[in-house]
Amino acid sequence: MGRLGSVFGIKGYIKVQSFTERPDNLFDYSPWFIRRRGEDWREVQVTSWQPHQQGFIAKLDGVDTREQALLYTGMDIGIKRSSLPPAPAGEFYLTDLEGCQVIGLNGVDLGIVSRIVDHGASPIMVVSPSDLKKDGPKERLIPFVMGPIVSALDLDARIIRVEWGEDY
Repeated sequence: MGRLGSVFGIKGYIKVQSFTERPDNLFDYSPWFIRRRGEDWREVQVTSWQPHQQGFIAKLDGVDTREQALLYTGMDIGIKRSSLPPAPAGEFYLTDLEGCQVIGLNGVDLGIVSRIVDHGASPIMVVSPSDLKKDGPKERLIPFVMGPIVSALDLDARIIRVEWGEDY
């Protein structure tokens, strides 16, 4: 949903980058869950926020100094799935792709979507192998682009078919 950036000032404020369609919508959700990659999510409360330049600054509960805020820089912001409104008919949230089996060219099993990362151009599916082969890749990064790459999506069956070879 977003990311915590650098500290702002000396009173514990931190810059916030929002990944929501309308950036200020991020502050409609409470509580936030934050983490660094590879760590567990932990709950935080936003006590105040305001627009600042091209983004926002926020104050987290219990963070009152610059030094405390430094501990939060670079953390991802998430919310509980249950906090989101239902997706409109025919649409889905990218998080709905997590756990889907990915089938590539010639019916080869490329693995399971372990997470989605989005850096702007298109979302990227991080696909972890279904079985751990010693000589195979630990993860594949496959762009989620309907048509040229993703040829079929069946969320009910939890299967994504892609134009992607085993050796890509």
